Amino acid sequence: MTSSKSLTRRFPSFAFHGVAVAALLLAGLHGPARAQPAAAPAASATPVVPAAAAAPATAGPAKAPVPAASAQPQPQPQSQTRDIHLADLGGKPGPIRLTRLDGASMLSLPLSRRETIKSAVLHLVSTNSIGLNNRSQLVVRLNGHSIAQLQLSARQPEITADIRLPVELLKPGYNQLIFRVAQHSQESQCEDPNAPELWTEIDTAQSTLRLQAELKPAAPLLSDLNDLFDPKQHVAQKFNIITARHPGSDDDLAAGGMVAQGIGLKLRYVLPAIAQVDAQAGNGAGPVPGLALAGLGNADNVLVGTLEQIKPYIDARIAAQIKGSFLGIYPMPDGQHVMLIVSGNDEREVGRAAQVFAWQHLEFPQQAQWNIADFTPPELPNYLPQANVSTQGIYSFKQLGFNTSPITSVAPAEVNVNLPPDVYAQEDAQMEFHLNFSQGAMINSSMVINLYLNDVFQRAISVEDRQGGFYDNYRLTLPLRHFRPGNNVLSFRPIIMPNRQCDQTGPLNMSLFDDSSVKVPYMYRFAQLPDLSRFSSNAFPYVTHSDGSQLALVVAGRDSATIGAAWTLLAKVAQKQTVPLGAAQVTFGKPTVNRHALIVGAVGNLPAGMMKGAPWTLEKNLSFAGASIPMATPTSESNWFRQQFQTIAGTNRSNTDSSYLNTVVSGDARLNQQLLVMQFRSAALDDRTATVFASATPEQLQQGMALLVSPAYWNNIAGDVSLVSFGQAEVATQRIGPTYDEGTIGKAEYLGYMASKYPWTWYGLVVLALLVLAWLCWRQLRAHLRRRQGNRNIDI
Repeated sequence: MTSSKSLTRRFPSFAFHGVAVAALLLAGLHGPARAQPAAAPAASATPVVPAAAAAPATAGPAKAPVPAASAQPQPQPQSQTRDIHLADLGGKPGPIRLTRLDGASMLSLPLSRRETIKSAVLHLVSTNSIGLNNRSQLVVRLNGHSIAQLQLSARQPEITADIRLPVELLKPGYNQLIFRVAQHSQESQCEDPNAPELWTEIDTAQSTLRLQAELKPAAPLLSDLNDLFDPKQHVAQKFNIITARHPGSDDDLAAGGMVAQGIGLKLRYVLPAIAQVDAQAGNGAGPVPGLALAGLGNADNVLVGTLEQIKPYIDARIAAQIKGSFLGIYPMPDGQHVMLIVSGNDEREVGRAAQVFAWQHLEFPQQAQWNIADFTPPELPNYLPQANVSTQGIYSFKQLGFNTSPITSVAPAEVNVNLPPDVYAQEDAQMEFHLNFSQGAMINSSMVINLYLNDVFQRAISVEDRQGGFYDNYRLTLPLRHFRPGNNVLSFRPIIMPNRQCDQTGPLNMSLFDDSSVKVPYMYRFAQLPDLSRFSSNAFPYVTHSDGSQLALVVAGRDSATIGAAWTLLAKVAQKQTVPLGAAQVTFGKPTVNRHALIVGAVGNLPAGMMKGAPWTLEKNLSFAGASIPMATPTSESNWFRQQFQTIAGTNRSNTDSSYLNTVVSGDARLNQQLLVMQFRSAALDDRTATVFASATPEQLQQGMALLVSPAYWNNIAGDVSLVSFGQAEVATQRIGPTYDEGTIGKAEYLGYMASKYPWTWYGLVVLALLVLAWLCWRQLRAHLRRRQGNRNIDI
């Protein structure tokens, strides 16, 4: 609630005009009654179609409607309230700091088309400088509309306010929430715009946005799939994959795994746990009259199986429509969730239907049922589409996903440069940028464009032309080694500065054009493993082949909890790849050759042969190895010969890593309410990489996987061992086992790399080579002298 002090500050005459306000309220009692009819057309713009009316929308001619859930009394929609911290809406940790005379910051508020927002209240907590005068203010804007003004005062630097967001301004998609300040510390017109006392901080941890939302009544079509499986939804999401029979074969695992990938790909950056549920006969409703619905409520459900398997559960009229690979979508009995049916005449057709569902880039027809005759996915080059820059060459900003746009201090231009996860940069390799941009005339001011890479300042562009104009092919370079494997954000942030303190400056006018380009040098593919942080950010080394042909998911357990945990992990990996992994192997047994393995199971079910070489032993007594003491190892100065060789090879770098002094303790400890993640090289996989996900029981495994796939945990696993403890926000990470190399680089670069990694071995080889060279020279000289001596004896 807004404090009385805040109300007094915002409305100084509040206490003196209470009678007038009350009179206005009484006079306006009839206002809402008159305004209500005007709002009715907006509410009816999306008519609520009865579920029974949606059923005839099939690929074939008109048929008898399928009995839908609406045939029974519909439960009333239930609203859910969710508190969203502003820290979760921004990409940077910490408070929002607004500086200068006119600082501003923008957050994106995602809203789903599937939801109706009943109310939205912003609980704002901020602190401002005590050096501000009474002319300072904070303005909150929503989608271009000012919705609140708060005075910033030195007498009350701490502000707590509740601001109601007008729901009519909220729209499906991403809404702009902007905080802009006008800050002054002097009464005169002449003041320093960069004075250090000009600041306001918004506490993003304490500030929250309370949304009350409910799901709209469902009248689903296949064309609505991306709206139904929507990451912007604020009502709690839950997904069940219902199998007509319990998965007992690799084909069953693959079909359900492909459906799980489709769910993950449509949700893009969020992922609730995916549960595997066995179909049970019972008294259902709507499209599934023979399916027991207990435990399937408040969730979106996918029924998977061949026609023969699911026929006892589905309506006969739906069964008559299944003539091949089949997708059908219908409302659940609660009228808010959906039932998706993935079927076919045999397992091959079921797999094809699941793969079509997983390709979220497809345009689905505006109908509820679809028989698919054929489907051919594209052949993707390696590393794509995860990396938009994968080989040497020139790429336009348009190809990197950037469109021509104006640049402001609130919304800087950002270009995503996604490199392969195993990129290896030579020391002298440079990314060469050719920029095309325009800027307006500068009145009593100078402009500088600061260039940031992943929020780290790199360099500045000084714009000297005071008349403004167009800059064509402006060239600048950045070292390739400053780019990290995977996603990189290149940000152009302009700043306009007055030439003198009291000069009045004009507005900032600048645009960056998408025909700008970057010239990428040759990149080697080389990485050092194990590295769970590289796996969490890019799923490396499992998706270097874009179709997943080097990935095997080993499900170490045939229970529903283990299968659900494995499918959830596969959905997360597909999210990182951004396309379905159609060639990935999902198996209860041993992977085929040339595949890296993800192994998921309870401790007692893990395959012992694949666990050889694991950094933690899980049999009998549990051995803990802790990287407890970090130790910085200095890099010695190289001699002249080594420096020249490393310069040629491009490997003359300093050691930036720390080594660790590990403690090892063995005892009768067991995993308890924990999920263990380990990565190592497995001899049973022909020295391929294995990453293990283990808990004490299948139920704890499923619970731990649900935690792991959330960004708070997933983005913090590192080293070769990570431990997620239930109820704790931190992830324990360690580096214990030996490292190994993955990939190939040039021969000279590899020699330089090995010389940097093992300098004394390099010195020994150099000394040995010199000795061998000296010995060969000695032999040649001795043979030459003998020949000369023999010739002299002949002459005599």
